[in-house]
Amino acid sequence: MGTFLTNPRMAPALRARIEASVRGERRNPSRRVTLPRTKALVRAGIVVLVVTLVVWVLQVRRAERQALERQRAALLEAVRAQSASLGPDDRGAVGRIEAWLPRFAGPYEGDFIAPEARPASALTALVARPMVYVRGPLEAFAAPSGIAGAAAASVKDALAVCLVEPAASRGEKALLGKVRPAYSGSLVEQKTPNVRRLQEAEVGLPFFSPPWAEKVRAAETERELTMLKIDLDRAPLDKAKAALKATLLLVAVDESSKGTGPTELDGERAHDVRVGLVDLAGAKVLLRVRKRVDPSGWSASARNEFATGLDGCALAFDIYDAVGR
Repeated sequence: MGTFLTNPRMAPALRARIEASVRGERRNPSRRVTLPRTKALVRAGIVVLVVTLVVWVLQVRRAERQALERQRAALLEAVRAQSASLGPDDRGAVGRIEAWLPRFAGPYEGDFIAPEARPASALTALVARPMVYVRGPLEAFAAPSGIAGAAAASVKDALAVCLVEPAASRGEKALLGKVRPAYSGSLVEQKTPNVRRLQEAEVGLPFFSPPWAEKVRAAETERELTMLKIDLDRAPLDKAKAALKATLLLVAVDESSKGTGPTELDGERAHDVRVGLVDLAGAKVLLRVRKRVDPSGWSASARNEFATGLDGCALAFDIYDAVGR
């Protein structure tokens, strides 16, 4: 095919390239095959990569869901195992206990000692039974709203220790032998394993209730389940179960001080204390006494450090003295 762009004087190779260009021929015909094939391979590779990525994401999500469900099931099983021994009566124990407390904070009904609490040996046998203990100011027990706060502040003190294991006499030396261990948490627990705090029951009970299990079932993330597990691990579940199964309630109600005497370094002062012992199973009062405590009778050295403990242990001794009459 001739073209005015070439002439006979041109180099044959140059003239051939120009004529080929005019005819629409490519310089490298092999590229007409290579370029489309390369594009097809790249596109296929992208598709494979996207599909692989989608499959991987789905597998990861599936594994995460399975791990979440295993974590959820383990948490529910832990609570089920812990609560298996609790019956309906046990689960209602906190309500029954709290219902008794305002009765000891109202107008004082007078001292009362049931035959089952006499003599002293009978009282010792009674307080060896599973028992819930709570102590607080009268005004806290007068209304339900104050009970939780009083229970949280209440600890197993010298009164509880010396009721379970009474001192041999009311002398300061004998009382101090009981009081000093009462200032050590580990020793108190050793001496009063049957006594549980009301606050332990209040804190542990929600974990045995359906609403908490529903929280576990409703949790949508691993973080939510982890936080619920942390709460569960921190809860005093064994102590709570023991408190919920207790057959006795020991309550001490501190009245306001009406005297003008000094307040000791640990907060102790002369005041009246109401002590009650309730048979929770039989729903009856076994003991109700009102005694005055006064730290001024103790030596200065003992009073500065152990005023509250000495008064508590002396109060326990006075209760034993009352049931022995």
